[in-house]
Amino acid sequence: MTVENLSKNYDKIVTYLKDNNINYPDVEAKIIINFASQANISLDKVNFILKKRLEGMPLAKIINQKGFWNDIFYTNEDTLDPRADSEVLVESIIKDYNAIKSKKINFIDLCSGTGCLGLSLLKELPNSHCLFIDISSKAMKINQLNAKLLNQESRSTFLISDLLSDPNLKLSGIEFIVANPPYIRSIDIKKLNNETSYDPLLALDGGNDGCDFYRSIIDQLKYLKFKGDLYLEVDPIIKDNLIKLVIDNNAKILYIKKDYLGLDRLFKITLT
Repeated sequence: MTVENLSKNYDKIVTYLKDNNINYPDVEAKIIINFASQANISLDKVNFILKKRLEGMPLAKIINQKGFWNDIFYTNEDTLDPRADSEVLVESIIKDYNAIKSKKINFIDLCSGTGCLGLSLLKELPNSHCLFIDISSKAMKINQLNAKLLNQESRSTFLISDLLSDPNLKLSGIEFIVANPPYIRSIDIKKLNNETSYDPLLALDGGNDGCDFYRSIIDQLKYLKFKGDLYLEVDPIIKDNLIKLVIDNNAKILYIKKDYLGLDRLFKITLT
């Protein structure tokens, strides 16, 4: 199908998505048309995409790509889809390090998944280097693929590890750690919308209070005597639980920032 012919179907696709209660039908129609045009796929394939979308599968999981910050990232069933909520972490770190962004900055993207946080930061901090850490070997393959697609392989190192437990891991010289760990309370997993069910459970379940991974991260950083900055994505529902955890560990919250929906989404923490 040519771009011209595909474009003529835009209004039909929007109406179809809207009639089936898909949020932001105009945006999704544009994404579908752009994907179909670039991939040179047939109208039958477009119809298949629409069919899977109406079954509840997220568009990103169908076409294996999701926009985040300034780039398109490959994603699949082994990774959490990049979400606009997380962009506040990139935005805040860029602002914090803008004055020294031309200097060499070493940082860690913990629970990296697709690598969207670390790779976006690498492109914004031109002399930086990122160590990507994830427990899932399948997710790490996607992370490595995205680093290759975005030409950031030479500035990336990859480590499969249960958080920071690798005995060979050294944090000397690391300026900051950015992490989007699993933080959904176990009791809330079944309450998530149908689209989230297509994300791996490993990337979602944060335990009874949603803080299992934050607790482990803070414990490990205390053991490793890390004195840099720690940027954490959080679920607003567990905000109070995390505040208590930080206080109980004599750590300090430097600031809390909201996402684009006005929800508390980012904690910047330092350990004392």
